[in-house]
Amino acid sequence: INAEYGENGIIFCNFNQNYKLDPGTLECWCKILLRVPNSYVWLLKFPAIGEPNVQAKAAEFGVPQGRIIFSNVAPKEEHVRRGRVADVCLDTPLCNGHTTGMDMLWSGTPMITMVGESLASRVAASQLTTLGCPELVATNYKQYEEIAVTLGNHPQELQAMKQKVRLARATSPLFNIKEFCSHLERVYEKIWSKFQEWKTSEHVTDLTQRSLPPDRMLCTEPFLKAVSPDEYYQLIGQTQPPTQQQQYQQYRIGGGGNYQYSWNTE
Repeated sequence: INAEYGENGIIFCNFNQNYKLDPGTLECWCKILLRVPNSYVWLLKFPAIGEPNVQAKAAEFGVPQGRIIFSNVAPKEEHVRRGRVADVCLDTPLCNGHTTGMDMLWSGTPMITMVGESLASRVAASQLTTLGCPELVATNYKQYEEIAVTLGNHPQELQAMKQKVRLARATSPLFNIKEFCSHLERVYEKIWSKFQEWKTSEHVTDLTQRSLPPDRMLCTEPFLKAVSPDEYYQLIGQTQPPTQQQQYQQYRIGGGGNYQYSWNTE
């Protein structure tokens, strides 16, 4: 992949299962490809039936053939090595990469995510914040796109972000297993203590203050200014947000193209 595409290009990747890819995210990825010259999105045949669906939909969004690349699923060691080949991981906002996200960050690859409302859509934001890279967390698709385009079109900023992620692995609590175990043990002790006092309904947390180096205290110079909901809807040409009673229809591309689902926010 690197020899064929990455020598003079930008490789965006996502190694999640295809069912996590929704139409809005694919459209955003296609916009990124069209705005970053000589860029590619690298996905997995996971399952293989997702490939023709994604390619067909990308063509509808105007992406030239060959800009989205599919590879077979690899063993763990090769999977992590693949992360080092890619330049930027594009997370799936609907259902984030969990273990996959950790693999990407451990390989030193920056990951862009968009925070949602469910646990599954907030995992990557938690990982990046703990790592000390919250500037890679977007709150809407427009921010997500702009972060990716900024990194894709500015090699110096991309290299600086790669270096930041690589260095943060050694100092961040995200990969400090000993510290994690210590905090978890303290929580278990608190649970047992409260149980002995018959305080079983109380919420238990570990309030240990984590110290980060001064240059990684959350955000130093974020890529983007936050966009309010009203400003975002103006940017995408919509006069007002959908009402809470509106029923949303989505078409899942990745898992075979036959599955429709809907939900109502009431």
